[in-house]
Amino acid sequence: MSFAHSFRLPASRNAKAVCVALVLLVASAVISSFHRQPRAWLAAETPVAFWAWRNQTPGPADVREAIDKTKARTIFLRAGQIDLEDGKLRRIRPVTGPLPQELDLHLVYNATRSLLAQLEQVDETALAEAISAAYQADTVRAAREQARVPGLQIDIDVPTRLLGRYAKILRALRTHLKPGTQLSITGLPTWVQSSELRTTLTQVDFWVPQLYGAVIPERSDQSIPISSLQSIARFVIEARDLEKPFYAGLSAYSCAILYDSSGSLISLRGDMDPRAIASDQNLELIDQRPFEPQTTQGSAIGSEWRYVYRARATGVIDELAMHTGDVLVLDVPNAESLRLSARAVRELAGESLLGICVFRLPTVEDPATLTIAQVAAALSDCDSRAEVEIRFLPDAQSSSVKHATPPTWILTVKNVGTASATIETVKVDLLITPGTTESLTTHESASVEYLCTAAGAANLINLEPCSQRRANVIRFKPRTLMSGQALMARLAMNLNSSTVIPVLIEMQTDTGQQYLDRREVAVECKVKP
Repeated sequence: MSFAHSFRLPASRNAKAVCVALVLLVASAVISSFHRQPRAWLAAETPVAFWAWRNQTPGPADVREAIDKTKARTIFLRAGQIDLEDGKLRRIRPVTGPLPQELDLHLVYNATRSLLAQLEQVDETALAEAISAAYQADTVRAAREQARVPGLQIDIDVPTRLLGRYAKILRALRTHLKPGTQLSITGLPTWVQSSELRTTLTQVDFWVPQLYGAVIPERSDQSIPISSLQSIARFVIEARDLEKPFYAGLSAYSCAILYDSSGSLISLRGDMDPRAIASDQNLELIDQRPFEPQTTQGSAIGSEWRYVYRARATGVIDELAMHTGDVLVLDVPNAESLRLSARAVRELAGESLLGICVFRLPTVEDPATLTIAQVAAALSDCDSRAEVEIRFLPDAQSSSVKHATPPTWILTVKNVGTASATIETVKVDLLITPGTTESLTTHESASVEYLCTAAGAANLINLEPCSQRRANVIRFKPRTLMSGQALMARLAMNLNSSTVIPVLIEMQTDTGQQYLDRREVAVECKVKP
């Protein structure tokens, strides 16, 4: 008797066993399918959009650069705000300037503080009519300017408890729109906890959850970034599970938060220039570090950076008044943090993803935002890299003065890479012949040191401070050198067009890596385009 025969089951029992096995197999497949990671999007196939959030439309050059470098297809353009004053709803602060014509525009309307404060009492139909009236007027303008406007977006930071009321406003608004008009909304991270979110989303064609800015640190000792990989991953999964088409909203802007000397929140700004803050002599840098110091891929840090300044005295910077002892905390993103955020979206969003929407569209007038080169590199999943360009150019002013002794030259130091230097870590050493330099004049955002190599030293080690006359090393120290930033200094020195100056460049980047480069820089006899 075989082993198999000794354990043979009756036919009926055998069939039952087979059925049970099939049920378990199907259940296992369902469970496996439920937990299976969605197909990851390739960087090249992920559509790119931007929010444009200024009172002036972006210039043609900025739009063209965004299209060329990121293949952007869509701009969500803030077209104005809906305000409530004396019981009357009206659109204020309409966007000015020519509308971009080369891509799709979704006109965005957000709410003023006054409207948000009274949102619970506002008539839903009246608000829908006010939004519709603004949109209809803007579509007439767009048609006149030959701009493509497929729809509108509502950006109202509705409290989570009022999502049901928001759904009624959107339902009323839909009745005023022409068939085929795309209606979308932005979304707060807190909304995903509400059972009413699904009902609200049924009123729109798609939405754009903002995967950033969920919590504002109310005290200076709280270290909370604009966005983090952990929160982005969680929000993307929650958005995916709603099975509603969405763009993933990612941040590319810096935020400045002012606290009083006791650490209490005073104000928040998202439009201040990090370079101007770092260069202000009234602000003392007391701390700088990444929000999330864990490393990814070797030693690179994929985190926003936190810079903390203390006001030495009462003063004003960019219309922000500060008192002695006030603390200004600056949250600065980098290309690496955006790159890892975009990768998390592509890996977790699944088939409901419509693309990635970046806040804000980089423009030459907006130094608080990453450059378009940084955004393009991040969305293409390219590592951040450091690269510094050094040039010695003839000074046009001195060339017009006869018999200028000695001649003056313009030293230009430009960060042409996508990684920025951290504050006060940049050193540019010029190796010169002693006695050939009369002066190096810099902007207040940089300093100069005259140094001599130690006796008998064959390289730049054990440098010692010395007089300008004896110096064989001039150290140029910009306080900042962010991606795209160029700094200049005026160098009075006996040079000619055949001179080659050895230069050593050193800085710590915002990826946590050291940049060190030594090169020979030829003096240029004339300015090149």
